[in-house]
Amino acid sequence: MENNLSDLIISHDSTIRQSIKAIDKNGLRGVFVCDEGELLGIVMDSDIRRAILKNIDLDVSVKTIMKTSPFVINEKLNNIERFNSVISSGKLLVPVINDNSIVIDYINLNDLLNDLYTLNKTKSKTYNSQINRNILVIGGAGYIGSVLVSKLISLNYNVRVLDLLLYGKENLQYITHGKDIDFIRGDCRHEEVIKKSLNGINIVIHLGEIVGDPACSINEAFTIDVNYSATQMIVEQCVRFGISKFIFASSCSVYGQTDYEVNESSPTNPISLYARCKIESENAILGYQNNFFSPTILRLATVHGMSFRQRFDLVINYLTIKALVEKKIQIFGGEQWRPFISVKDVCKGIIAILKSDINIVKNQIYNLGDSEENYTLNQIGLIINELIKDVNIERLKDKVDERNYKVNFDKIHQNIGFKADYSVKETINDFIKTFKADHKFSDFQRAQYHNKYCLT
Repeated sequence: MENNLSDLIISHDSTIRQSIKAIDKNGLRGVFVCDEGELLGIVMDSDIRRAILKNIDLDVSVKTIMKTSPFVINEKLNNIERFNSVISSGKLLVPVINDNSIVIDYINLNDLLNDLYTLNKTKSKTYNSQINRNILVIGGAGYIGSVLVSKLISLNYNVRVLDLLLYGKENLQYITHGKDIDFIRGDCRHEEVIKKSLNGINIVIHLGEIVGDPACSINEAFTIDVNYSATQMIVEQCVRFGISKFIFASSCSVYGQTDYEVNESSPTNPISLYARCKIESENAILGYQNNFFSPTILRLATVHGMSFRQRFDLVINYLTIKALVEKKIQIFGGEQWRPFISVKDVCKGIIAILKSDINIVKNQIYNLGDSEENYTLNQIGLIINELIKDVNIERLKDKVDERNYKVNFDKIHQNIGFKADYSVKETINDFIKTFKADHKFSDFQRAQYHNKYCLT
């Protein structure tokens, strides 16, 4: 779509709300804030999403969120110099200015990448071969990441892990299969760390985040930085480094509260900061619409099961171990629906996306789970009571978790052939066997098993 330059320029006295309208009109995900043509700053849709997550009033001045020192191209650069500069920057929208800082033109990164793809289609073909096996797993030492990395190593992928180790490093020794692992301890919010991590990489799997509503509520600004702003920057750098396949772990919690079965086309209704960050990250990732960058969004069902970095702040894991140790559990409400998936099946699903034809997974959102593994919380209580004898179940009707979503997983089953191998019952039985062997996890209340307590 061709745009007039005027469609990208807003006055310095505009509000955030007015900038949203301008971006919706031009379709280029950003606007230039000018005073009589002179560039004062840039506002991208990512800045607006960050403002929304922070609950900033949309009727305040756009100057409160604009970038005042944006990347620009001087009109004196020739076309090749402009091309190389914009590709290296990874910036989606770049103003071209004269010596007086007057905006005279603009460059759209997606247009450049499409031109590059046309000139060199072999890069796309390479991804369908077995040549590109260098994978960066951001958050590779976490609950899902540690199991995934172990599996990828066993499949002879070359794996690099980037992780800050917020939850400890004890599990690292168990995931390497005795092989050396390329591990970078670093913060995914820092651009230089990401640049170092992406060197020599072909595929990125992004799992690095603050997970769970309780953990996200401790420091909302920190959560937004990690769960949204970092993702935006990581994607920019992936584009700059020529990463084609990018897999992002989102969550079915984006559906929030609904009375009907939902699928990928259903409206989202996030009711927590964690879920809102997921939605905004999805939008940011899928905004890079070009022929070369090929992201896939996986909306994970509620995960359960044993991991090298064990968690007991997940509903199946927590209720099961509490039933084993204390012989009593509490269920808040009970009629709410949840989809569930084993951590092993999450890894199976991610690997299935890795191996799939890029035309099937590019720019796609997939719910990751199995339609047969939707349960109400009351049904989970009954399953636990069936498998663990003499458990007292207390149902607290006055303390109801508002989240309620039953999810359809037909799309990933039909397109990818994914079907879960492990059920909720099998995970519960795994915990029973492990506990009976030597009362392992009797200390399930320890901080190391709970994301929230690790951060306080």
